[in-house]
Amino acid sequence: MLTYENFVSVLLGVIERSGLNIAYTQELLDTHALGRSLSITCLPDGVSDDSSPQEPPLRAVVAFRWSPEFTVFSLRGAESLDNIERFVDERLFAQPRGGPSMEIEATYHLPVDEEQHELRSLSAVAQAVQALHSGLVEDDEIVRVESVIAFGAGGPARVQSITAQRAWSIDEALYDSDLLAITFEELCAELHAMLQLLHAHFGLAENSAPPESLTIDRRYLKPPTA
Repeated sequence: MLTYENFVSVLLGVIERSGLNIAYTQELLDTHALGRSLSITCLPDGVSDDSSPQEPPLRAVVAFRWSPEFTVFSLRGAESLDNIERFVDERLFAQPRGGPSMEIEATYHLPVDEEQHELRSLSAVAQAVQALHSGLVEDDEIVRVESVIAFGAGGPARVQSITAQRAWSIDEALYDSDLLAITFEELCAELHAMLQLLHAHFGLAENSAPPESLTIDRRYLKPPTA
C-alpha cells in the first residue's frame, strides 16, 4: 500500500499538471489518534484569492482523511493491525477487512447572492447545478446538492450556503501509483470542467467589488509531507 507521502505527492503532481488553479492547501493532524487530513482549494481559471477573511465565494475543495489504520498498514503491513483496535477509534473497523478503502470528496461551494438567499430559489439552483454536472458524468454520479438554512428571530428563512458534493472511491489504486494517477487525472478533468461551468453560470459579476483584503498570507504552498 502507498504511504501518505506517496499518495499526496501523486495527487498534487496530477493537480499541478492538469492546470487547475490552486488557491491554497490545508493539512491537519489529529493529535489524539494521529490521523491526517488534507484539503486543496481550487478556483476557476483566471480567478485569484483576495485573502479576505471570507473564503472565495465560488470554489472547489478536494479533501480526504488518512486514518491511523492506513499509516500502520502502509508502513508495516496488514499483520500489524491485529491489536490496533485497542488504540484507535473502533469506527475505523465498521467495514469488513477486505483491504483499505477511502473516499476523496470534491465539494463545490457556490456563491449566494441576494436573490439566492431566498428559500424559493433553492430548488432552481440545485436543479441547475445538477443539470450542468449531468453533462460530465453518468446519471448515478451526479453531485448531491446541500444547503444550510438559517431561521432568524421573527424573520423569513434564509439560505446561508449551497454546496454540491461528489465522492470518488479509492480502492485498488491505493496500491499502485500509476493507477492512482489515472484516477486523479479523471477527477481533475471533471473538477476543472465543472468549475468553469459553475463560474459561467453562477460567477459574480466582474464589476462587483471584492471584500477588503487583509495581510493574510493565504497562498498555495506544498504541504511539508509532499
